[in-house]
Amino acid sequence: MKAWMWFVVVAVLGAMGLAQGLTPAQEAWLKAAQLGPYQPEVEDWDAIYQAALGEGKVVIYSLSSRIFDVVEAFQAAYPGIEVEAYDMTDVEQVEKLTREQGAGIYNVDILFTAGITTLTKELLPQHLIWNYVPTTTYDGVPTADVIPPEFREPLLVHSLEAKVVFYNYESYPDGCPVDTLWDLVRPEWRGRVQMKDPMLTEENMNFLQTVVQHADEMAFAYELEFGEPIQLSPGCPNAGYEFIKRLIENGIVLTSSDGDASKAVGVPGQTNPPVTLSVASSKIRDNARKGYVLAIGWDIQPRVGITKTNFLVVANLAPHPNAAKLLIRFMLGDREGGAGFSPFYVPGQWSPRTDVAPALEGVTLDILAERTWFLDPDWIYENGIEVQDFWLSLQ
Repeated sequence: MKAWMWFVVVAVLGAMGLAQGLTPAQEAWLKAAQLGPYQPEVEDWDAIYQAALGEGKVVIYSLSSRIFDVVEAFQAAYPGIEVEAYDMTDVEQVEKLTREQGAGIYNVDILFTAGITTLTKELLPQHLIWNYVPTTTYDGVPTADVIPPEFREPLLVHSLEAKVVFYNYESYPDGCPVDTLWDLVRPEWRGRVQMKDPMLTEENMNFLQTVVQHADEMAFAYELEFGEPIQLSPGCPNAGYEFIKRLIENGIVLTSSDGDASKAVGVPGQTNPPVTLSVASSKIRDNARKGYVLAIGWDIQPRVGITKTNFLVVANLAPHPNAAKLLIRFMLGDREGGAGFSPFYVPGQWSPRTDVAPALEGVTLDILAERTWFLDPDWIYENGIEVQDFWLSLQ
């Protein structure tokens, strides 16, 4: 994945324009698929399954390789429907979707992706994607009864993850070795902070943008840490920009994946391990899977990171809309965190369903809101490009 892909996506979306009206083909497709304004109040799942059998398959682009575990379970639950799944980053998904649809090619049915700003501010207004919320869940519960409105509109949330600071609890048995984000720019942490390159993933750029948005909190945390008001460098209009500048100057290590960063921190037997910045909280599952010794610095000030939302959306003119409905419903799981949600029902990942207990014991969505910043797509859309340009100017 190349850094230039970020700019390709922006350029393609800009060329396609915003807030387009519906074409006759879109109207006909929506009506036939019973999507958008044509979705019935009560859906007949037996009829949808029969229609899906006629379609034969469903194609999904997924931000997680765990989709392949879903494939096996779905095909067992719905014999006769093949799932064609691709593991792709959110940026890759948007680039592929916009390129194909710009050329009149309609291959994909579902995007399982993050990137809230691009989705809600670009793809949705252009009708390149459509929101679809099943009227009932896989276990027969009215969806509106268990998924709050903010997780159903404007797009359906599949799951939530934090992007956090991990440390090695074996090497630091007394707790997290940093207590504010500003610790990460101290000399003793030079070259010992790892983060996936924000030019490869929108959510890590969103972290930097959110730090700038909350510059007042960053300034307050600085004064708590160092005992004096922050002195801004030339070209840094607030404490958020100053943090980014010092982070780069302190030799932050940029990786190609969250997994690379979490491995560097979490492997046992280290004497002076690094810490992560803005790595997916669900990587804590690797303690059980791979024997890592990862812990999250929940008490870091002003926040330990951000919380991002993962979405399930239907691609415009999806060729297999009924099979897509079944897969989306399946992936929301049941009240036990099972069915198609099972691969994602792990510590560090949260269901939007109010009837599903968090897999990370004691950490509810309310606590997540206290310890992380939830992304503000409106602010990011209006101001985010300036932060991205600032980041690039320091490379």
